[in-house]
Amino acid sequence: MSLETLEWPKTTKWLHICLAVFMTFELMSELDMKAIWKRKGELHFRHLLFHAHMWVGMATAVIIALFWLQIYYNEQVRTHLFPYRGTYLQNICADITGMVKGYLPESGLRGGLPGLIQGLGLLVVTGMALTGFTMFFLIPNFGASAPIHIYQIPKKIHDYVSEFVWVYWWAHLSAALLHFFRSPRMPKIFKVW
Repeated sequence: MSLETLEWPKTTKWLHICLAVFMTFELMSELDMKAIWKRKGELHFRHLLFHAHMWVGMATAVIIALFWLQIYYNEQVRTHLFPYRGTYLQNICADITGMVKGYLPESGLRGGLPGLIQGLGLLVVTGMALTGFTMFFLIPNFGASAPIHIYQIPKKIHDYVSEFVWVYWWAHLSAALLHFFRSPRMPKIFKVW
């Protein structure tokens, strides 16, 4: 099997599916989260949504930790997501040149531009999960009072990083759809069994 055609391991595919579903829920729930703790007259739905956001966020942090564990133990996944040397790095230039000519990069564990962008996306999502994880433990029980002042530090970072996650989410979804319609090989990467 050549470097260009290495397929994603099934565990990585499942982790990616879980991460995609959880991060999509986190982003969409964030759109309507107005109440962090109970206020008089606040909708119960928003309070419930905040708790769902917190607990799905904790599950997302676990998925991201498992993803990093997969990266640690699988050299092909690691060099794909962080293509900073050798053939993987050379593929970045080849991908950019090909895109200028109208060709999409190949799928699979080959590094290059897709790997670089996916690795940067994983770093951003990891930053989001770390700040959310920290915030989880700084929120008072039952949300009955305002959080302690130190809570504002990870919250500001979390809010700032969320903008990058939104950009990555839209770009990743757009690139996946473009590849899906232009590449006959693309649907097979979604096979998980």
